[in-house]
Amino acid sequence: MDSKNYTQVLIDGKIYTLGGIEEEAYLQKAASYVNDKNAQMRRLPGFTKQNADYQMVMTELNIADDYFKAMEWGEGMERQKNDMEKETYSLKHELVSTQMKLEAVLKDLEERQKELDRFTRTIAQMEGELKEVREEYEALKSSREEGELSQVRMVSDVKTVSEAELVETVEAVTQAAKTADAGGTEMPDPAQEDRIPAQENRIQAQENRIQAQEDRMREQEAQGQAAREQDTTDKRESSSGSRPEQTGAAEAAATLQTAQTAGISDEELAKRALQAAKKANSHRGGRR
Repeated sequence: MDSKNYTQVLIDGKIYTLGGIEEEAYLQKAASYVNDKNAQMRRLPGFTKQNADYQMVMTELNIADDYFKAMEWGEGMERQKNDMEKETYSLKHELVSTQMKLEAVLKDLEERQKELDRFTRTIAQMEGELKEVREEYEALKSSREEGELSQVRMVSDVKTVSEAELVETVEAVTQAAKTADAGGTEMPDPAQEDRIPAQENRIQAQENRIQAQEDRMREQEAQGQAAREQDTTDKRESSSGSRPEQTGAAEAAATLQTAQTAGISDEELAKRALQAAKKANSHRGGRR
């Protein structure tokens, strides 16, 4: 059995002895509250003029009023406490969910960063390969242009030689025709007559060589055109937007056009030379 604590308290000017299981400080606090409430009631106007029973009842009612208000305040605080506990639980649950989402986002971000690094390395590698391919393409194009220019120079040299020989033949035939027209009685030079078929054969051989060169030039021009179209497509894909310069293939095409024109002129000159030679021979035969 718990021991009781006893203490003397002052209530309404009188000393009382209180006992209880509570501590003395609590008993003094309770007695002080009752004493303060009596003093508060006596300060009310007309309260002291009432009889003792009325004063005691009014004091007890005020104490009961304080009690119920304290109880109501305590219940409100209890409800507020429960609400705060529920809200705290909800916030903790939301915090845990947010942390889980944050961890998932961070993990996804890390994976995307790794993927971005991998793509960056792949792009750098592909750019290096593209640069090597372009350099190789430029080297091949330069080599092809040099070959085309070499063939153009070869055709030009062949035509120059053919024109020189043709001029020589025409001059010889013209000289023979002039001699025949002058009424000379000299016999035609057999060597000169033998040179005419030989010159014709040489001219025909030169024309065949020129025709073969022109065929090869046309084929290379077609290949160059395909290469230029591919080059234009590559430049459009890379969005360079630069205007393609005139390549060696275009120059070769222009030279080929000149060579073709020169070839036609040589054929006409050859025909004229043959006609002059035949005419000279006919004059000589008639005078003999």
